[in-house]
Amino acid sequence: MKKILSVIVGLFVALIVGVVILVNVINPNQFKPLLVEQVKNQINRDLVIEGDISWRFWPSLGFSIDKLALKNPQGFAESDLISIGHAEMSVAVMPLLSDTLEVGLVSLKDSRVYIQTLANGESNFDGMSATSPSASSTESAQSPTKESSNTENQATEKSPSNEPALAWKIEVKGVELLNASAVLRDDKAASLTELSDMNLTIGEVKFGEWVPIAFDIQGKQNTMRFAAKGAVEAKLAQEIMESQLKDLTFNADLNDAAMRLDSASIDIDQLALGSVSKTRFSAKGEASGMSFDSAGELSFSLNSAMTLVSATGIELSADLAGDALPKKAMKVAFMGDAAYDLNKKRADLSSLSLTADNIEVNGNANVTLNDIPAIRFALSSNDVDLDAFLGLKSKSSETPPVSDEQEGRSENDRAEGTKESVAKKPVSDVEPDLSALKGLDLAGQFTLGKLKAANVKVSDVALDLAVNRGLVSIKQFNAKLYEGTVLAKAKLDARKAIASHSVNFSAKSIQIQPLLMDAAQQDILAGKGNVTANVRGVGLSEKKLRSGITGTVDLNLADGAVKGINVAEMIREARAAIKGQKADYVKEERKTDFSGLTATFKLGKGVASTNNVKLEAPLVRVRSEGQTSLVKETLDFDVFVSVVETSKGQGGKDIDELKDVTIPVNVFGTWQAPDYNIDFKTLLKANASKKLEDKARKEAERGLKKLLGDKVGEDETKDLADKLLKGLFN
Repeated sequence: MKKILSVIVGLFVALIVGVVILVNVINPNQFKPLLVEQVKNQINRDLVIEGDISWRFWPSLGFSIDKLALKNPQGFAESDLISIGHAEMSVAVMPLLSDTLEVGLVSLKDSRVYIQTLANGESNFDGMSATSPSASSTESAQSPTKESSNTENQATEKSPSNEPALAWKIEVKGVELLNASAVLRDDKAASLTELSDMNLTIGEVKFGEWVPIAFDIQGKQNTMRFAAKGAVEAKLAQEIMESQLKDLTFNADLNDAAMRLDSASIDIDQLALGSVSKTRFSAKGEASGMSFDSAGELSFSLNSAMTLVSATGIELSADLAGDALPKKAMKVAFMGDAAYDLNKKRADLSSLSLTADNIEVNGNANVTLNDIPAIRFALSSNDVDLDAFLGLKSKSSETPPVSDEQEGRSENDRAEGTKESVAKKPVSDVEPDLSALKGLDLAGQFTLGKLKAANVKVSDVALDLAVNRGLVSIKQFNAKLYEGTVLAKAKLDARKAIASHSVNFSAKSIQIQPLLMDAAQQDILAGKGNVTANVRGVGLSEKKLRSGITGTVDLNLADGAVKGINVAEMIREARAAIKGQKADYVKEERKTDFSGLTATFKLGKGVASTNNVKLEAPLVRVRSEGQTSLVKETLDFDVFVSVVETSKGQGGKDIDELKDVTIPVNVFGTWQAPDYNIDFKTLLKANASKKLEDKARKEAERGLKKLLGDKVGEDETKDLADKLLKGLFN
C-alpha cells in the first residue's frame, strides 16, 4: 500500500513539475505563426496577433490574448473584419473529475465587427473557405483508413452500451462583453448601421439559480440615433422551455427626422410558460408632427402547449397633440381583454372600451389572419358628437344675426344681398382614394344612442355593415330623425378605378324645417313629410355625384309652408295688375302655408326635373313643373297658382275677385337666392274671359280719366283703353 501511495504521489509531483516546466519553458507566442497559417487555410483570411498569448494550467486551464484582428480583403473601407482588444477564458480542472464543466469568466473587451456589402453586391464575408492544398492531400492520405474507421464506428454504435449516459453539470462564472462595437454597411442599399458602446454582463450561471443579466447599447442608422438598456434575471432549467425570467426592464430613446422617441420603457415582473406576467409600458415623443405621451399595463400568459396567448386587464391611455389630429389636443384610452389562438390564427377582443375625447365605444371583435384578415365586430356607443370631436363649430351659430336695418329692407333687396354674399365654390372633380377597401374583409353591427354629424342630429341608430375586398354594403341602417324614422340600404363598389354606388332611402314623418336648418342652413321648407329615394351613380367626386346620379326622389309633405314665395302676395299683385293699379298693401313674409305638398323628381344628367309638383292650401291650389341644375345650383320652374277659396285663410277679402283665376309664376335664381316674378301677359291671356276683359277695360278707362281729366272726351278715352289692352288680350 505504501508503494502504491508513493507511486501516486510521485506521479502527481511529476505532473506539477511538468506543468511548471511547460509554462516556464514553452512560450505560447511561438504558436502565433501556426495559428495564422491555420486561419488562412481554413477561412482564407489573414489573422494578425499583435499582443501576447498567455496560458495557465492550474487550478484552471485557460488562456488570454491581446490585440487580435481578422483582416478584410482589399477593396473594403476598413482593414479589419473582426478585431478584439482582449479575450480570456478558463475551465477549472478538478471539477472535471466529478463530471462538472466549470467555466471561469468569459471576457471579451474592445471587440469590433465590420460587415460591408459593396455596390456590386460583394461582401467581405464572401470567399471564406479552405484554400490550403495540404488539406486536400491530407484528406486523401487518410481516406484509406476512413472505411475501416467508419466500420468500427458503426460497430460501436450498433453494440448496446450498458453504461448510463453521464449527466454533466455546467457552470459559468460569468460572461462580459465590454465596449464592443459593430458596423453594418450596405453600399448597394445606401444604408449604414453603427452600434457602439455595447456592454453585456451575465452573472454566475448555474442551473436552477437566478442569474442577473444586463446590457446597454448605442447606435445610429443613417440619420436615426438610438440608445437602449435593460436588465433581467434568468433561471435556466435542464428543459429549456421550463426556464424563467423575472424583473425584466427595458428603456430606449430614439431621434430621427421623422420621429423622436424621448423615452420608452417596458417592465415585466416574470416570464414563464403557463404563468401570468404583469407588464407596464410607456412611451413619449413625437411622430409625423404629432406629440404623444402614453402609458399602459396588462397581464398576459402563454399556455404550456404554446398555442394560446391571453392578455387581460389591458389599459392604455395617451395624450396626443398636433395639427394632423382632428383637434390640436386629444385624449384617447383603450381597455379590454384579448386572446390569440395560434392554431386557429384567430384573435378575440372582448370587453372593449375605446375612448377618444368625448366619444366612447364599447363592444367585442375578432380577427382571423387569412390572406386578408377577416374582421368581425359588434360595437355600440351612447352618444357620439362628431362635430365636437372634429372641433367644428355649430353651423347655426356661425350665421351672423340680422340687424334691424337688414330686417327692414325689402325682400328683393335682401335677395340681392344674398346673391352678392354667396361665393359659390367650384365643384371638385377629384375622386377619393378607396384602394384601402380592397384589402378589407370586415363585417359587423354598430349601434348608437345619439349621433350628431354635420350638425344633423340622429338617435337610435342601428347599422349593419360589411366590406368584402372593395365591396361595401350597408345591409341595414335604421334611425330616428327629427321626430321621424329612417330606413336605408346602400352599396359602394370600389373594386374598379371609379367606384359605383346605389342608395335606397325611406324617411317617414320627418320634420323638414329643423332638418334643413341644421343640415344646410336653408329655411325654405317646413312641414312633416315622407321622403323616398332610389338613386345610383358612378363616381364619388362632388362633380360626378351631382352630374352622374340617376334615379327618383318622392316627396310627400303635410301641414307646412314653402319659404321664399308668398302666394297671397302674388295674387294681390295679379289683382292690382288686372285693375291697372299699384299694389297698395304692406308686403308680408314670403311664405305660403299648405296642407299638402307632393312631388316626384327624376335625377339624371346633372338635373333634377319634375312635372307633378302639387300643393294644396286653404286658399289656393298650386301645380308646378321644371328643373334644377345639381351642378350649377340654378332654379327654373313654372308655377301655376289657382284661387279656390274665398276670404278665409291666408290672403284676405281683397283676392275674392280672383276666384277660379290661374296665376302663372316663373321661379328662378339659385338655391341660395331663389326669386320669382308673375307672368302677367300669360296671366291675362290665360284668363281672358269676357268678364275679366270688360272689368279690365273699365278699370283702364277709370284710370285714364283720373289721369287726363277733361282734356279728352269719352270716346277718346275708350280708344286709349283699347290700345292699352290690345297687347294683352289679342
